[in-house]
Amino acid sequence: MKKSPYFLKAVVTSAVLLVGMSAAHAQTVFDFANLTNGGAGNFLPTNGVSCTGGDKCSSNVSSVLNGTLSFASGGLVVNVMASYNGSAFGNGAAVVQDHEPAYNNATFTGAGLGVYHLKNENSDDNITAKESLKLSFNQAVTISAIGLRSDGHNARFDSDKKFEYSFDNLSWTRTNLAGSVALNKIGQDFYIRYSEHSGAQFYLSSMTVAAVPEPETYAMLLAGLGVLGAVARRRQSKKA
Repeated sequence: MKKSPYFLKAVVTSAVLLVGMSAAHAQTVFDFANLTNGGAGNFLPTNGVSCTGGDKCSSNVSSVLNGTLSFASGGLVVNVMASYNGSAFGNGAAVVQDHEPAYNNATFTGAGLGVYHLKNENSDDNITAKESLKLSFNQAVTISAIGLRSDGHNARFDSDKKFEYSFDNLSWTRTNLAGSVALNKIGQDFYIRYSEHSGAQFYLSSMTVAAVPEPETYAMLLAGLGVLGAVARRRQSKKA
């Protein structure tokens, strides 16, 4: 029996929307620890500015203590800013992406994002006392996990050492430092900082996120399914 063009259109529309929603729920990993010297890394605004020893950093910390690093992956964009001692994010502290020459994500070897608050001070490239980062995504995401690295560019932390995170910069959660920390929270902004309560220096090495579909996506899907239902009912009445 020949299908109505409206029926076929509704089927195609709903299928496309379902595929789009599935893609929106796909996880994306932002690997902040994988900074390369040859320009292959997708960080902004600088590339391979000399930092500490054999490391490379993506901010010129000798002259700039502000600005934003931006990362794009899986259709998502995250902008990262730094703060020191309560200063406005993006002003008075530089966010840096630090690299480990022996980087190996499988063995938790690497560094990641840190903060500089002193010009020409090359020893302060991680997140330490009074330092924090703000990460802003271009849309709401589900943050399933974050990766952390120690001052030694590995995942070895003392069991009593803490860090703190927030989704609004008001309510903070303190928890143990570890190579990977599960969060499973929805938000568009994410804050992370040194804990003044038994804290230790660390880097933010990665974030695992998934885009949250916009409300209009659900509305379009429901509309498509509604058309399907109406066509089916019309076909049933004609048969009767």
